[in-house]
Amino acid sequence: MLDLFKFVLILGLTIWLLLRKWDLGLILLLDAVLVAVLFLYPPLELIRSMFKGLVAPATLGLAGAVFLVLLLAELLRHTRSMEKMVTSLQMVIPDSRIVLALIPALIGLMPMLGGAMFSAPMIDEIGTRLNVSPDRKTFVNYWFRHSMEYVFPLYSSLLMIAVLLQVSVYDFIGVSWPLSLAAILGGVIWGLRGIQNAKMTPPPGAKKSAAWRDLLDSIWPLLLVILAVVILKFDMLISLAVVIMIVLIVHRIEPRQWPGILKRSFPPRTFSAIFGVMIFKQVLEDAGAVQVIPPALSTLGLSPMLVAFAVPHIAGLLTGTAAAAMALSVPLVAPLLATRPIDHLAGGVWMFVGGFSGIMLSPLHLCLALTREYFQASWRRIYLSLVPAVGLVVIAAIGIVIWRTVP
Repeated sequence: MLDLFKFVLILGLTIWLLLRKWDLGLILLLDAVLVAVLFLYPPLELIRSMFKGLVAPATLGLAGAVFLVLLLAELLRHTRSMEKMVTSLQMVIPDSRIVLALIPALIGLMPMLGGAMFSAPMIDEIGTRLNVSPDRKTFVNYWFRHSMEYVFPLYSSLLMIAVLLQVSVYDFIGVSWPLSLAAILGGVIWGLRGIQNAKMTPPPGAKKSAAWRDLLDSIWPLLLVILAVVILKFDMLISLAVVIMIVLIVHRIEPRQWPGILKRSFPPRTFSAIFGVMIFKQVLEDAGAVQVIPPALSTLGLSPMLVAFAVPHIAGLLTGTAAAAMALSVPLVAPLLATRPIDHLAGGVWMFVGGFSGIMLSPLHLCLALTREYFQASWRRIYLSLVPAVGLVVIAAIGIVIWRTVP
């Protein structure tokens, strides 16, 4: 019971400071120190873990990838390609609300931490035209980006749960697909409902074929990145760097313009959040904090099904990353379901949704933290949409468990 109280204290402090508009990176450093104090992690080990998290290849690679994403987005804005892309999309697809959801969903097919920053500028452009509030922009960009994560096989979370369950990822998707339908429905209800459509009025004599040409002319850098990373499996950093160089050459960006572009591509609070999340996750793992959750919950007399959901959920809340939440929690709770009369794949879906719902609600999730920072949105208003949308996906998971288990 005491260990559970420690986690409640850490999450409570995080939420309390976020509501007071503290910098997320600073909050997470304080959380890391609090973890060390509460779990009796020696000070020297804490310093070592913090340094390890700071300079880890995953941390530096993530920071580099986010910087290059922001740089590419700034170049697209600077060359007016972003505006051209949005305008042509709205001419090709008459309902701007569909465009608003489609952009983050498509870019979400490029799995990367903090990848919501890729679509945020475009959502800002369209959302402003539709008079959408910063909170709604944040929710739409964040939620629809992850709506396909239940079925798109290139996501690390799906690959990891399939490995941990020792099943084919496609067999898992064959059971989990209703979760994406529930996510899309939740996005429509709490993200798009109430937004008035603003149809683009094409200029006199304009043809849809010209809009398609404009769309291709403006979107090719994004298509190149998706082709290189998702299909050809090239390194993310190298792919982004090459595409940026091509954009510089094609649009003839003069060297005197580079300093301003680089400055606008490096928001300090964004990168403090990145380093803070990775340091906190490292300390959490090294201190062995997550491993105390199952025995702590078992002392409460909870059912195995509830524990199988709660442990991944808490791990997701605390880490904010799918791979970490699955790796830390599923091996601990999967044996609990082995003795229960529940279908193996349905049990996997139940654990997966437990972890993923925690990740989607976690203020440590980089996509959420960075998108909220980008739009300067209200944490409270974001959660008013986020909590019921997540709840709808959980209800869908309950339906899958019942459907696969009850004769």
